Amino acid sequence: MMIDLAALSENDLRRSLTHVFWIGGPSDSGKTTVTNILLRRRRWQWYPCDLHEYNHLVARADAVLHPTNYQAIGRSLDETWVHTTPHQMFDYILAANDERFPLICHDLSLMPHKPPVLAEGPRLFPKLVAPLLTSLNQAVWLIPTATFVRESQERRNKPMSRFESSDPERLRENFLGRERLLAEYIESEVARLGLPFIEVNGQRTAEEIADEVEAHFAKFLASV
Repeated sequence: MMIDLAALSENDLRRSLTHVFWIGGPSDSGKTTVTNILLRRRRWQWYPCDLHEYNHLVARADAVLHPTNYQAIGRSLDETWVHTTPHQMFDYILAANDERFPLICHDLSLMPHKPPVLAEGPRLFPKLVAPLLTSLNQAVWLIPTATFVRESQERRNKPMSRFESSDPERLRENFLGRERLLAEYIESEVARLGLPFIEVNGQRTAEEIADEVEAHFAKFLASV
């Protein structure tokens, strides 16, 4: 049965997700790398939001509950990425993710409470996660510098899907423009809400960043 977030009190909703640690941040900030290090160390459960995206946006999309997502089903690559603008794609992500986030919470609420769960992904927007926290030590956002992101994107030759479109260069420009808007949005929301973050600039190893994230989460574990 789908969890009805609106029917739960704020405290009840928080209590249903006290077993979850949240790692957010823009794409190309090293979230998955840091998460994998922590999973090797701690043997916690893992909830990679990206891997559930198809299930949420296509298989479970409902015309009434998820109109933004539902209307996007079946769009071609060109319709989605070429015949559009970065700002239009940015607005779509915000609307679609508001619809999708309750599905993420539903999935997490059904997972065993021990060991803890690491939920990780670029769509864990600060405004959505913040109300669910019982402690600021339950979440952290990795905020990469523009140089770090650019080097990561070039190294990974993103997005590879552009070569399947009618205009690979236009697709790439739109994709990178949307990613910049999302990165700016996440960074500004973290600052506005006073949420914990770690700057990722390439001067520290992933292991060192994982050390800081682990120490941050440990303070929450020590309090429960």
